[in-house]
Amino acid sequence: MIPINPLAMMLGSLFLLVSVLCLCGLLVLLVAFLLRRSRRFIAKRRWWFGLLAVFLAAGSLPTMQFIRWQLDHWLERRALSPRLETSQVLGDLTLPAGTRVWMERLEPMQDLSGKPLAYGLQSVKRVEFDREPGLVLGMRVQSLDLDAGRGLAELKLLDAARLQGWNCSPEAAVSFTYPFGAPFVLADWHLEACTLVPGSEVAGVAWPGQVSVHAVERGRWLVEAGSTPARFQGLEIRAVNLWLDGPQGDLQDWQGELAAALEFGVMQYPAGTRVRQYQGNLLFSPIADVPAQDRRSGKPVEPDLSVAQDAAGEVLGIYPNKDVGVIDWFKLVP
Repeated sequence: MIPINPLAMMLGSLFLLVSVLCLCGLLVLLVAFLLRRSRRFIAKRRWWFGLLAVFLAAGSLPTMQFIRWQLDHWLERRALSPRLETSQVLGDLTLPAGTRVWMERLEPMQDLSGKPLAYGLQSVKRVEFDREPGLVLGMRVQSLDLDAGRGLAELKLLDAARLQGWNCSPEAAVSFTYPFGAPFVLADWHLEACTLVPGSEVAGVAWPGQVSVHAVERGRWLVEAGSTPARFQGLEIRAVNLWLDGPQGDLQDWQGELAAALEFGVMQYPAGTRVRQYQGNLLFSPIADVPAQDRRSGKPVEPDLSVAQDAAGEVLGIYPNKDVGVIDWFKLVP
């Protein structure tokens, strides 16, 4: 964190305020000099007004320099974000005429290791296809953002698109990863994340709410089903996370929480109880503030314990949370 000196900031602000007042005074003096009656008055006291003009001009220099910096910055930003007059081709990416682009830099530069950095259109970081939709991987695209530091491309689609088997919605951005330094070789792009079209079927369930997909590693995906309740594995659950090896692939793991109170076998669980797959069975992990209850004894399940049950509801065991990989974040993060 950069240290801040309050006194220096106050003095700097005061200095700039005085400079602005000097510039205003200089402008008033120039206007007065243009008026005939005041010009005669100034001429009679030329030495006094001459010294005043010199003082005001000197005091105005910081403000004028600041205005010049702002103007240069505005001109540079304008040069870095032009609208293309003709169509341009960047590798596999075609930018139609009228496209607005934002570039990282205009002139050749080197990084700290001496390697040359991309400049001009090769350093483009944002593209807006506001005159004519762009075509990226066969999809009609409204905008494209490129993050060279992370090797990440983010697209705003105009239509739903099936990408690597996932039915991605245009309502949210779609992101791809690409090799560092090669953003325009579209064949090397890999889907990183997208939001599925409502009602998309994943793991045998048509999820009603917003469902997002993330690439965890090559060939493995995380699906987050959000807070809308859905029927899954015979349970009414929400906030579901699914791990699969593909859109139509095998379900490797899942977890969520009960959307409503549940009587399952001899156990009674309140809404909000965490539940996940565990060694081919179900593992229920109640929250300490709202414990589960064993209906046989009428006693609540002690905190920090999880209950394993099979699909028929038979209790297979009760385990400490730490032994079955359940972490209570509410205790770790007060």
